[in-house]
Amino acid sequence: MKHMMMRAVCGLLGMALATPSFAAIGSAPAGMAGLVARALETSPEMAAADAAIQAASERLAGAGLPLNNPELEAEAERSDVNTFRLGVSQTIDWYDKRAAFETVARARLALARQSREALAQEKAQALLQALGRTATLDATLALARERVSLLGRVARLAARRHAAGDLSQVDLQLAQLAQAEARIQVARAVSELIQAQADFRQVAGFPLGDPPALPERLGEPFPADRDDDHLSRHPAMQAALLEARIARQEIQRADRERRADPTVGLAGGREGDQNLLGLSLSLPLQVRNDFSAEVRATRAEALQAEQQAHQTRLELRTRLAAGRARYLALSDAWATWQKTGQRNLERRLAALERLWRAGEIGTSDYLLQLQQTLDTRIAGIELKGDLWSAWIDWLAASGTLNDWLITPN
Repeated sequence: MKHMMMRAVCGLLGMALATPSFAAIGSAPAGMAGLVARALETSPEMAAADAAIQAASERLAGAGLPLNNPELEAEAERSDVNTFRLGVSQTIDWYDKRAAFETVARARLALARQSREALAQEKAQALLQALGRTATLDATLALARERVSLLGRVARLAARRHAAGDLSQVDLQLAQLAQAEARIQVARAVSELIQAQADFRQVAGFPLGDPPALPERLGEPFPADRDDDHLSRHPAMQAALLEARIARQEIQRADRERRADPTVGLAGGREGDQNLLGLSLSLPLQVRNDFSAEVRATRAEALQAEQQAHQTRLELRTRLAAGRARYLALSDAWATWQKTGQRNLERRLAALERLWRAGEIGTSDYLLQLQQTLDTRIAGIELKGDLWSAWIDWLAASGTLNDWLITPN
């Protein structure tokens, strides 16, 4: 069973290295890639990832050097017979431990680079989600302020009609209460926008300023039959596969490291009036501890890493399928809204006011339908924001977020 799992992970790693790059259909709005690049450039987390790559590179350079340095030994004795001895000894890397250390170090450098790529995508996803929320709340605030202006005009008209005797005191109060409620909604929208801007700054490291308008149209996700290709090249999947490969290489490293290496020495000297020359060989006897426990531990860790790689693939597949379904559902709703919803709402606002002015509908009914219409407009803005959020999540789940950002418009 264990060998079957190892072969499966090897196959996954081969797919990750052999799969060509596929870009998601569509491209990011102008300036989006620059915004993300700026955030990544100033991110302390990315700087830490770069430092980790540098550290792994230095460890690889060190792993390529010989493991053992020669030892120099000198001995002198002054007595009835003066003795002097000078020797040099060298422990021999009999089992080529250096190659095992170098193999692991090279894989860890690859893992550090892959982990940086996975982190860059996570940061880009968080940044674009924060940007989408900020843009949505900014547009919502604009509609909330428009609501205040519209209901303020309604309240003024109601006051004039009440003064002329065409409107009751109750209807006038309803119009004034609606305007007051609209002001409360503006205050709430301002508060939410301030929080969203703070969240963006926390992710990006700099303020957004005027948020860009979210695009009216986004790309189309690739079909489900290409999921395996994209999952294999996903940065998180490749990092998990590298972890599994390192864990397997650690088995060989631990097995070689536990083996005792011989030490050869050569010494020369003088005792009295006689010259001395000696050759020595020493080898540790691993009779009390053969250090096999570490090898068994690394085998268990390798199995753990393989299972984690399978779990990562399962999680990514679930995220990808759910992200596609969510995006397609929201995309259909957005397309319907664009075709009928927006235009109908504008005509409905004008028609309601005409009917109210003509006295064909009462004030309470007019205010109720007016509020519903304005709420629907805000719901359209929120739908657009949800669509953006679903699109970014799908790009991140498929590992194509970077491709989408750098694809020319």
